Amino acid sequence: MSELPEARSPAFGPELLELGRRDRAAACERLRGLAPAALARACQELRPRVRSEFLMLTDHPEQVVPLLPEAELAATILAGGMSEASWLLEIATPEQRVACLDLDAWQGDTLLPARVREWIDALMEAGRPTLVKALGEADLEFWLVSLRDMTDVCVIGKEDEPPTGWFTEDGVCYFQPVQDDDFARVKEIAGASFDGANPLYWSLVYGLLFESQAECQEYALRWRTNRLADLGFPELEAAMQAYRKLPLDEAPTWELDAAAGAALAPLPASQLPRQLRGSLLGEALGRLEPGRGADLLGYVLAVANALAVADGLRLSDSDSIPRALEKAVRGIDRGLRELAKQRQEPPERVLEETRPLDLFRIGATLDDTLRCERAPPADDEDDDSDSAGGDGLE
Repeated sequence: MSELPEARSPAFGPELLELGRRDRAAACERLRGLAPAALARACQELRPRVRSEFLMLTDHPEQVVPLLPEAELAATILAGGMSEASWLLEIATPEQRVACLDLDAWQGDTLLPARVREWIDALMEAGRPTLVKALGEADLEFWLVSLRDMTDVCVIGKEDEPPTGWFTEDGVCYFQPVQDDDFARVKEIAGASFDGANPLYWSLVYGLLFESQAECQEYALRWRTNRLADLGFPELEAAMQAYRKLPLDEAPTWELDAAAGAALAPLPASQLPRQLRGSLLGEALGRLEPGRGADLLGYVLAVANALAVADGLRLSDSDSIPRALEKAVRGIDRGLRELAKQRQEPPERVLEETRPLDLFRIGATLDDTLRCERAPPADDEDDDSDSAGGDGLE
C-alpha cells in the first residue's frame, strides 16, 4: 500500500471526498491504495461533520477509526450527529469510547445527565457486546453516578411481593426507573451486564445500594481529570495559571531544548493553524530555524488547551479548541509585541527566550478583553479577589 505524503497542499482529504461525491467507484478504488494510517490523516483534514461520509467510502473503516485521536473521534461523532455514533462506537478503541464520555458527558466538574443518556442510547444501538465493553471500560463510579439519576434499587426477599413497576434480573435486586423513558436504558444495562459481565452487574448493584454518591462523584471526576491530562488538557488549578498576572518587566526567560526540534522538518506557513496565519506569532514561528517552530507550536497549542479548561468550555464542541486557540494567539501576540519592543529584539528571538504561556499571561495582563470566561461560583459573586473577577490569580 502507498502512504499519503506527510505534507500536502491543498489537503488530500477534501480532494478524496469530492471525488467520492462525483464518482464513488473511482474514489473507493483510489482509497484502496492507501494504508489505514494515511486514510486516518486524510480523514482528519476534513471538517468533523463530513468525516463519517468519508469513512464510509473506505473498505475497512474498522482499521481507520482506531487510528483517530480520541478527541477527533468525539468531535466526528458530535458534528455528524448522534445518529452516526453507534457504528463508530462499535469499531472504536476502549480509549476512544471512554474519551467520548470524558469530553462530552461533563461540563467542567458537573456530569450532564442528558448527555450521558444520549451516549447510552448510542451504545445500546451499537449492540450488547459494545454496551458491555463500554460498561467495563469507563469507571464504575461514573456509571454509579449516572445510574442513580435514572433508577432506584432495592432488595426484595424471595418470599415477598415485589413492588409494582419494578423489575429484576436476578430475582433479588429490583430496579425502578425514575422516568418512563429511562426504563429501556436501565433494563438493557442491567440485562446486558447480568448476562455478559456478571461480576460487573453485581458491582453496579452493590454500588447503587451502598456507595456514597458524593464519593462516587469525587472519584469519577478524579479519574476523568487524570485521563484528560493524558489528552493534553490540564486540571483546572494548573489551567488557571494562564490567567495569573505577569507584568512586562517580570517576564522570565527560558531555554528551549536545542535538541527537541532538531530532527523535525521545517514548519511551512501553509500548515499553521488558520488562527496563526497573519499573526505576529505565526510570522515569528516561520522565521525560526527548521524544527524549532514546530516544537514551539506544540507549546502554543498547550496554552489553548489550558484556556479551554480554565474558561470552562465544552471540550467536545468542535469550536471550543479553535476558539481557545484564537484567544491564545491574541494574547501571545500582544505579549510578544510588547516584550519585543521592551527588549528591542526581533519577535522570533523573544519567542525562543519566553514561554508561550508567559507571553499569554503578559498579553492578558495588558488586555482586559482576554479575561477568564469561567463564571464564578454563586457564593463568590461578591468576592473582590482577583480570582473572582477572572483577571488572574496571584
